[in-house]
Amino acid sequence: MIQVIIVAAGAIICLFLTGNTVGEISEVANLKSCLLVLGGTMMCAFLAFPVKTFRGLVKSLVGVFQDEETNHKDLLFQIESLAHVRWFYGIKELEEDGKKTGNPFLRRGIELVVDDYDRYEIRNIMEKDYELYFSNKASHIHILHTLAKLAPAFGFIGTIIGLISVLNNMGTPAEIGKGMSLALLTTLYGSLISNFLFLPLAKKLSEHTKAEITQLNIIMEGVMDISDKRNPKAISHRLQGYLGVHDLTRADGLVRSVPRGLPILRTFVNKFAMRKQNV
Repeated sequence: MIQVIIVAAGAIICLFLTGNTVGEISEVANLKSCLLVLGGTMMCAFLAFPVKTFRGLVKSLVGVFQDEETNHKDLLFQIESLAHVRWFYGIKELEEDGKKTGNPFLRRGIELVVDDYDRYEIRNIMEKDYELYFSNKASHIHILHTLAKLAPAFGFIGTIIGLISVLNNMGTPAEIGKGMSLALLTTLYGSLISNFLFLPLAKKLSEHTKAEITQLNIIMEGVMDISDKRNPKAISHRLQGYLGVHDLTRADGLVRSVPRGLPILRTFVNKFAMRKQNV
């Protein structure tokens, strides 16, 4: 929400300053110039990359803007709860709770544990999954960087086309100034689209991917420890190195502090409460 407000405020300020500098916004608004830059950029990009990669890029960008900020603490807490299930109830209960996990990589790791793979096989399989996943992410980021390079180039091409038109109408001096201003607009649009659209999107996707790398490292280490049936608290303490702080919720307060949207945690809470009553 804060990012949306900042972007909206920046756009308003930019339009205000543009109006004060140029005089009228309509003087820098030209649909043909904008379409020339966007159309040429997208045409070259579609020639350079498969359509499937573009579909993946759209899904990645939608996911980046829809997902909330990555919360590694909740993930760490979820892994600890699964370790408790493995520790106290065994493989069968772990399989049932693992299917309720929202994260596909964590769910995949729990399936490998249930299928009795050892830690080295789990590491190899998950590393291959991660390599494929991040290879696709790298392709998406590369597309955005390519678009950022193509947009200014087509802006310059549009300027050349405009100058040719101006030179063809040298017999009407009144049209020369107007023609020159329109010719330069494509260069403006190319720079704006590159630096205010494609480069920020590439950086945002890149930062989101870095956060996912940390998240997936936590998952892989946690799954291997669950496979070894290590003590849940020992797993938690070891994985806290990815956080730098110790603020995991204690088991006695789980009912009040379990975040919504994590049904597996509530399952563990109920089982833990029943176990305490039986004792």
